[in-house]
Amino acid sequence: MGKRKFSGLEITLIVLFVLVGIVAIALVVLLATGEPAVTKERECLARGCCWSPLDQTNVPWCFFSSNNGYTVVSQNRADRTSECFSSSQHALQNTFLLFVLQITDANKARFEVPHEHVNSLTSSPNGPLNYELELVHSPFGVRVRRVSNRKILFDTTVAPLIFEDQYLQISAKLASDNVYGLGEHVHQNYRHDMNWRTWPIFTRDSFPNGGTHNIYGHYPFFMCLETDQGESFGVFLMNSNAMDVTLQPAPAVTYRTIGGVLDFYILLGATPEAIVQEFTELVGRPTIPPYWAFGFQLSRWDYGSLEEVKRTVERNREIGLPYDTQYTDIDYMEDKKDFTYDMVKFKDLPQFADYMHEQGQKYILILDPAIAISKRINGTYESYDRGAEVEAWITEADGTTPLVGEVWPGATVFPDYTKRSCIDWWVDEIERFYKEVKHDAIWIDMNEVSSFVQGSSKGCAANKLNYPPFTPKILDDLIYSKTLCMDAKQAWGNHYDVHSLYGYSMVLATDEAVKKVFGNNRSFILTRSSFPGVGKYSGHWLGDNAANWNDIKWAIPGMLEFSLFGVPYIGADICGFFDDVTEELCRRWMQVGAFYPFSRNHNAQYYKPQDPAAFGADSLLVKTSKHYLSIRYTLLPYLYTLFYKAHVSGDTVVRPVMHEFYSDSATWTVDRQFLWGAHLLITPVLDAGVDTVKAYIPDAVWYNYETEEKITERKQQVDMYLPADKLGLHIRGGAILPIQRPAVTTTHSRRSPMGLIIALDDNNEASGELFWDDGESRGILVDFVCVFQGVLTMQVQHNGYVDPNNLVFENITVLGLSSPPTAVSITEGSSVVVLYLRGLSMELGKSYTVNWSSVISDFERIDCYPEDGSDEAKCSSRGCIWQPTNLNGMPWCYFPQDYGYIAEPVTETPTGWNFNIVRNTKYPAPRAASRDIDTLQVEITYLSPHSLRFKIYDPANKRYEVPVPLTLPSDPSVPESRRMYRVQVTQQPFGIQVIRNSTGTVIWDSSLPGFTFSDMFIQVSTRLPSQYIYGFGETEHASFRHDLNWHTWGMFSKDQPPGYKMNCYGVHPFYMGLEPTAHAHGVLLLNSNAMDVTLQPTPALTYRTIGGILDFYMVMGPTPELVVQEYTEMIGRPVLPAYWSLGFQLCRYGYTNDTEIAELYRDMKSAGIPYDVQYADIDYMERQLDFTLGKDFQGLPALVESMRAEKMRFIFILDPAISGNETEPYPAFERGVKDDVFIKWPAHLGDGIVWGKVWPDFPNVDVDESLDWDTQVEIYRSYTAFPDFFRNHTATWWHREISDFYTNTIKFDGIWIDMNEPSSFVHGTVGGKCLGDDIYENPPYMPPLESKHEGLNHKTLCMNSEQFLPGGTPVKHYDVHNLYGWSHTKPTYDALLNVTGARGIVVTRSTYPTSGQWAGHWLGDNNASWDQLYKSIIGMLEFSLFGISYTGADICGFFNEAEYEMCLRWMQLGAFYPYSRNHNGKGNKRQDPVAWDAPFAEASRDVLNIRYTLLPYLYTLMYEAHTEGSTVVRPLLHEFVNDKVTWDIHRQFLWGPALLISPALEKGETVVSAYVPNARWYDYHTVRLTFVNMPTPLNKINLHVRGGHILPWQKPENNTFYSRKNPLGLIVALGDDGTARGSLFWDDGEGIGMFTLLQNGLDPADRLRLGHVRVWGTGSIPITKVSITYPGDSGSLLNFYHDAVTEDIK
Repeated sequence: MGKRKFSGLEITLIVLFVLVGIVAIALVVLLATGEPAVTKERECLARGCCWSPLDQTNVPWCFFSSNNGYTVVSQNRADRTSECFSSSQHALQNTFLLFVLQITDANKARFEVPHEHVNSLTSSPNGPLNYELELVHSPFGVRVRRVSNRKILFDTTVAPLIFEDQYLQISAKLASDNVYGLGEHVHQNYRHDMNWRTWPIFTRDSFPNGGTHNIYGHYPFFMCLETDQGESFGVFLMNSNAMDVTLQPAPAVTYRTIGGVLDFYILLGATPEAIVQEFTELVGRPTIPPYWAFGFQLSRWDYGSLEEVKRTVERNREIGLPYDTQYTDIDYMEDKKDFTYDMVKFKDLPQFADYMHEQGQKYILILDPAIAISKRINGTYESYDRGAEVEAWITEADGTTPLVGEVWPGATVFPDYTKRSCIDWWVDEIERFYKEVKHDAIWIDMNEVSSFVQGSSKGCAANKLNYPPFTPKILDDLIYSKTLCMDAKQAWGNHYDVHSLYGYSMVLATDEAVKKVFGNNRSFILTRSSFPGVGKYSGHWLGDNAANWNDIKWAIPGMLEFSLFGVPYIGADICGFFDDVTEELCRRWMQVGAFYPFSRNHNAQYYKPQDPAAFGADSLLVKTSKHYLSIRYTLLPYLYTLFYKAHVSGDTVVRPVMHEFYSDSATWTVDRQFLWGAHLLITPVLDAGVDTVKAYIPDAVWYNYETEEKITERKQQVDMYLPADKLGLHIRGGAILPIQRPAVTTTHSRRSPMGLIIALDDNNEASGELFWDDGESRGILVDFVCVFQGVLTMQVQHNGYVDPNNLVFENITVLGLSSPPTAVSITEGSSVVVLYLRGLSMELGKSYTVNWSSVISDFERIDCYPEDGSDEAKCSSRGCIWQPTNLNGMPWCYFPQDYGYIAEPVTETPTGWNFNIVRNTKYPAPRAASRDIDTLQVEITYLSPHSLRFKIYDPANKRYEVPVPLTLPSDPSVPESRRMYRVQVTQQPFGIQVIRNSTGTVIWDSSLPGFTFSDMFIQVSTRLPSQYIYGFGETEHASFRHDLNWHTWGMFSKDQPPGYKMNCYGVHPFYMGLEPTAHAHGVLLLNSNAMDVTLQPTPALTYRTIGGILDFYMVMGPTPELVVQEYTEMIGRPVLPAYWSLGFQLCRYGYTNDTEIAELYRDMKSAGIPYDVQYADIDYMERQLDFTLGKDFQGLPALVESMRAEKMRFIFILDPAISGNETEPYPAFERGVKDDVFIKWPAHLGDGIVWGKVWPDFPNVDVDESLDWDTQVEIYRSYTAFPDFFRNHTATWWHREISDFYTNTIKFDGIWIDMNEPSSFVHGTVGGKCLGDDIYENPPYMPPLESKHEGLNHKTLCMNSEQFLPGGTPVKHYDVHNLYGWSHTKPTYDALLNVTGARGIVVTRSTYPTSGQWAGHWLGDNNASWDQLYKSIIGMLEFSLFGISYTGADICGFFNEAEYEMCLRWMQLGAFYPYSRNHNGKGNKRQDPVAWDAPFAEASRDVLNIRYTLLPYLYTLMYEAHTEGSTVVRPLLHEFVNDKVTWDIHRQFLWGPALLISPALEKGETVVSAYVPNARWYDYHTVRLTFVNMPTPLNKINLHVRGGHILPWQKPENNTFYSRKNPLGLIVALGDDGTARGSLFWDDGEGIGMFTLLQNGLDPADRLRLGHVRVWGTGSIPITKVSITYPGDSGSLLNFYHDAVTEDIK
């Protein structure tokens, strides 16, 4: 089978059209020059560009035409080479998310950034990439797509590449306008304004006052959030030359840089947080500063003297302010010269560090790079002399003469930190000075590099470096303003190229000095100028801000951006650097500054002091400062752990709310609040005179940190009251925060006892971590996991440090308990209710378990007596608790908390877990007839990054295991870093927890009481992460989402028409669960015994099965659609049906003869109703015997041949039961006996056939149908034998019978297999007496099945019947009953393909997981009633989950007579069933489309014509299901999972992602109130955007096409043979961004396997031509030209018509 990549459409069928006249607005328009938009037309046209004035001054009037740029002449994908274009990929932590695109000069070496960390990346991908690269050759361009959804993320084809010596320009269209990053600037908001904003990037000493100018750092990196699914990508241009970046509404980005190369690193992640992790892996993980660096810090420029410094220190000590570090600025120096101190005003500075250390405090001093050339007061300036001696300075253009500028000390030279001799000199000077003046860390400033003269004391030469042909929109429009001449020389190159690397190179040199001075102890560096990778060594402050309300606001976006840039140690000057601050502003700034990672109050010369004590010891400012700094110090263990996570994993510390709640679009613009990690929300007051702020509360449980109350608001904006002394501080449910009793310094607080704050989430669980060391080196990590039922596990993961202070955990606070605890215990080793545990002495470095017991909530009860007839005595005899309740459905008898099994010591291995569990024999065995198994083995296997298995079985005695093969990794070995989950085991009661790593959500927790494992009864319960559970079947459900109000559903395959809580034909113990975070997972229990599941509002789920083992498989999604794809990867992808089987089909049980079928066919043709398949039900047979033809159907073979000659298809029915009472030769039975294919009794019970009765009648009888059913069965029905399809020779026999029937009797194209539950009209066997032990017919526990009082053999075989697996192993029908239809399906499919030589289709009634590989399924013998319409949608949605795509219900109902309106509405709905068949039962009036009146036939024809029009789209969906496992009939929640309204929708559905079907489902309904998810939608009938209330007259069904998608179509004909010959059309429904995409699969429609296509792809009869293309949503502005581009073609103009009313191009 071949996938045809349609030649005219280039992979994704994207139609390109030009909207001439509005191109500057509607398409991506990019500046052709860097000049203002008033560029004169003549100059514009001279550049070969287009000129189109607009009334918007910020939109360029001069823009590129589409044919500028480069052409690819060579490429190299493996390595970076000298080619003009090269690409490569590197592995980041084995995630394969990094794509590198480099464009350079093929003939000339150009400057490239000599990055210390990036250039060390050498790893290559060793797994599948998550992106695709498309290289467009002419004009050159690159498109980067995400593999999972084929979305284009970064597309440079939107504008030409310009690559000149000093001007490089490249543009890219982006996947969304959610763009964050680029710096360093003051961005007033975190998310960028895309309305034609240009941001220059070039390091500059400039005030951060809110303009668009460039400031201290150089960060050409941004992140783009693609969708509310969280998928994001990052783009890093590693180029250090001056540049600017323009953002425009397309959305698009344009880079203009004046040197170097274009060296792009594109990172793809599943979440925004993942992008930061990948970026920091690329440029270097952030440093972890020493613990004391997280204390509060004080500084100012110009204290005037050391005495004033000490006065400041003392007054803040006296008020008891938590305060760790004191700075001195340049005023400590002699004449502002580095490596000196003022011998008069700061004469005692050498002793100042000791003064600070005595009270546990630290001292930091400043160093600038500029070195004075003047002498010191008392002699030579030795630092300068030593530097000059080693030629440490940047030189003028001659490469020899030191360049002289001017900074604080006057005339200065500038160290060249890119030169080895300079680095050595710098290290030596710092080491010398440290010996003279002790200090604890170094603050480096003015390193942009800053100079107070333009270029140099001599000015700058007039050359192309100092005056380049193009100057980005930098401050002053002069490239050497306030810095050095660009032609100055450094070891790395011209200053022109390396200017923005000056601060970076200074940090690298200073890091060497710090390591030399401080040895193994961590110090830290604080730098003003930075470049990507600086965070590996240094922190950063946001520069010289001012004391105003704007700057307090803008500090938050600044911190968020530096978190993105990999510099988490970040903060702003608290209370402002410039200007006098008001008390109110400083008070509010001290509150929020207490939560800056780098928390420093710093102000400038000449302004009044603003340290807290300066406002008075009794001031409100001091009180609130002390309060929030005490909270900071309390939480420092948490903050320190966050920095550890940043250091090892790249996690953010100050975190945008959007990183945690990206599915909520309201968080995308939140930048007046921020998080510490995932769990602490900070909401400051940022405006004057305000005590109420608009705060956003994300969708989670939150607790007020100060009051410990759970707040009720979530996912909404609130008015938060924050009086003068308050800041908003909230803990997220699910957090465990390590804390420590605060003190005035970290030196003292680190000696204090520790504690925990446990904030329970919706599931009453929480987790957290603690990293602890001596604050400077060695580490210990304690992992806290609070599981359900009040058990806190404190597990030491790594112990490499013993704290000398003998620290203990003293206090534990648990927030959010639902009821008061009744008992608390602590074990060493293995309304709002707040639990306070005080006075503990749990030693740091040891593992503990803390338990608290509460009265079991009513909803927590797990049923201990699910059988009928429970009473207190019976309950107590099982050791359970009896407590009556008035709540409906809630068990009165329930398990005590410790009922179950106890895990023996467990150890995790790289591939999983393996250990034993033992039964808690404190409790009696609940069922005497079913022996409890006291010791069990547990195996947990990590199958893949997104799947795992856990299996529980008896290690001493082999038990039955399901023989259904799954596709599993042959050698599971999944590194922990790649797993989407982690597993934990609870010892008592034993349970397994599966936790999603990205969110911390526990999606499975079986540590609930009641686990039972006995011979014939197994029960296990698990908590669920939410109330949103889908699946389990087969039975009729009234809603797609399960009702968790104590409902129990039995599963046992049975010939049972759909009905409420009736177990039906198939068994599917699989469910999909949605989590509160909108992630999804799936769980399969591979067990084929009779079972039930109980769903309760805890939320929880209980499985009960009566045999086998527990064999669970879990897939992690994380989206609903991925759950199905991962599940079908395991159980087998859905079958690809033949194209013709997607046509409309007709059948009925009760055709009297072949003439009736012939007349029906004639009438359907006359009515012009599309129709592909005709069926014959069992009435075509002689007395309902398989492989026979009845006397009234002798003409059927000829009729079928004539219909097939007109390209119709025929499907016949086969039942498995074979008559054994024939008086004439009946080869099917005789050969079956000879081949020993029938199910028999075990040898010790007689070895005879187990006889049943089904449809075949005795020979030579006349059936009186007026008799009651049981009488008819007794006197007319033949004895039947049931083939054992497990046996290989049975499959051979079945194949022969089918082949003979095809060859000798009648031709057919598909097979319909029925009654294969298996169904029998007698109970067990003829006579009703099953041989053997009755315990298997009536087991100790009977699930709530239909007619359960009759036993398991009701309407089927005896459970003691014996079958044989393919290897010869005997099994009881008791164990494999539910697999009968499954075993029947593959032999039928194999026979069909072999006999017909074509793909065809098999439709089966009974199914089990993996059946979808071979067959479709109809939803059984439904009823002609209105409720069956919407229930059929639910059934299809469930079978989509089960991996069976080809599904549908009997249109108009099987039982009872259909009425007109209902049948017409059902025809409309059924036209969108994948399996679209009208079928009804014997004795009812006809209900086919021509059985009614002309309007009915016309409406049926119209809707089926729509179906046939869209069959190319449906067939493509079927192919994608077959190859990728995606769904065809798709719930809305699969596409819009972040819209929780869709989680409850089941009266609408989608075909794939793009066609929304909203049928009328109620009698008399003429207006459908439908839900329209957040996307652009087009009415299929009118091409207009529509609304929720949809007029739906009797002849209409509501269909809507989703914008952004392309649907292939063909003109319909009377059947698919003829429709396939028509040209292919396209419906191009443009999305909000003006683009659309789609795909087409095309083959011959019935070929088998991976056959070889002919030379040009397909046989000529099957080739397609492109015909009519319709483009919807093109706007109302006139369009003047439309063209289409083919591979290798420059494009052709097309004739078209543009309807400005419908905004449609035809």
